[in-house]
Amino acid sequence: MSGVVSHMDVERVPSSGMARPRIVVVATVHWPVTTRLCLEMAESGIEVRALVPDDHALFKMCAVTVDRLGRTRSEALRTINHTVARHSPDLLIPADESAIDLLRTLYGRALRGRGTRADRMRMAALIEASMGAPSSFVFARDKSRFMALAHEEGLAVPRTEIVRDLAQLRARLATARFPLVIKRDGTSGGEGVRVVADAIAAAQAFLEFRSSGSGLYAVRQAIRKVDPGYLRRLFAPAPAITMQDHVAGRPANRAVVCHRGQVLAGLSVEVLQTSESTGPATVVRVIDRPEMTHAAQHIVRRLGLSGFVGFDFMLETATGRPYLIEMNQRPTQICHLAPNAASDMIGALTGWLLTSAARRAAPYLERDTIALFPQESWRDPASAFLSSAYHDVPWQAPEFIDAYRAPVAPEPLTWVQVARQLVRHPRRFLARRVEAAAQSIGMAPAINPLSNSRDDSLSDSSRDPALDPSRAAAAPASPDYSGTIGGKDILHV
Repeated sequence: MSGVVSHMDVERVPSSGMARPRIVVVATVHWPVTTRLCLEMAESGIEVRALVPDDHALFKMCAVTVDRLGRTRSEALRTINHTVARHSPDLLIPADESAIDLLRTLYGRALRGRGTRADRMRMAALIEASMGAPSSFVFARDKSRFMALAHEEGLAVPRTEIVRDLAQLRARLATARFPLVIKRDGTSGGEGVRVVADAIAAAQAFLEFRSSGSGLYAVRQAIRKVDPGYLRRLFAPAPAITMQDHVAGRPANRAVVCHRGQVLAGLSVEVLQTSESTGPATVVRVIDRPEMTHAAQHIVRRLGLSGFVGFDFMLETATGRPYLIEMNQRPTQICHLAPNAASDMIGALTGWLLTSAARRAAPYLERDTIALFPQESWRDPASAFLSSAYHDVPWQAPEFIDAYRAPVAPEPLTWVQVARQLVRHPRRFLARRVEAAAQSIGMAPAINPLSNSRDDSLSDSSRDPALDPSRAAAAPASPDYSGTIGGKDILHV
């Protein structure tokens, strides 16, 4: 495939003589994609250790070693330092933007002389091997600078300009064509993106983003989460807010795994359904777009990137041309998928770490359209995509299915939220606490993992083989899970 080099052709990180490569995943929020990636990497032969929040579902996964990251920023930094010193991982994988910020902070401390020289050199080298050249850090953090770089490199991007105050915004809006996109640097998952249809909505989005990037907001977050680490924002410049031309079309993504500026494997998809208007994908279709492949390869090489990287595009309706709109220097929701060898990112990473050409056995995908689990069933349990598309349920990991049978909050409740719930609905609050405690010790009733219902007995209804073609020919045995997807009764054995 164009833009993909063999993982045998690039420099490798030493595996410290270990038979299995070691990877440490750092997550500050609870996303199912992190759990899925860890399980898939462990299944491919990697020794995975995850540093995650206290309530993360990874604590229930036997295949992964899991440690508590820490509640505060300072505690998280100490945990990562201790883990690296004790376990000598080959790579670090940041699972979200806050985790990326933690690794950047540790890299800065290593350069400034914190700790022994040997420890500092080891940490700096590990982070560079995991994320790429330090000169790339600012472009991954600031959407505005990345878009300027992509434009300078001759890639197709929508016109983007920084807006510094409300007066400048109003002046730009006077000659602008709606809809427009207002964005804020330092955000992810669609949180810092608003598509606006008029000047009033644009001004509201600007004021919202300016408030969320202010020093007052940082103080509020420090109080709510009892974490003084948020106060560092008082001494940092306010994140830039940009106004971007809207590209009428459909979102698309390309995810790659790379090392020091060379792509090892990658996958491109068109987004058919999202959790919300600017949120993450829940249904995708595998596509082959050379322009997207080239753009991702170009940026990876230009910035000297390493690790998992995601690129967001818009496929213009009128021309079909892909416009690059964003980069995420972390794993995205499609990084575990492997419809063929060239797209097998985990297999490529494993093969490179093991100095072996072997790839994972790619899962059988009967259809190019993929409904991501659990994202699409969370969005709409009756979605037609759950039966018409390939439903990406990891049947080999029942603990994963059970953990995500219902939506989970990305972050635990703050003490303010807990107090508000207790005051407003004391009985409901206490009932939920008792139920959670019962589940933790195995006293809860049997749960249908693919719907949100509870039942003491599991259905014996037959499962549609089209939902899992690789298992369609297997002889029936006692049912493990049953439920309903897209209005069809299913059974997995």
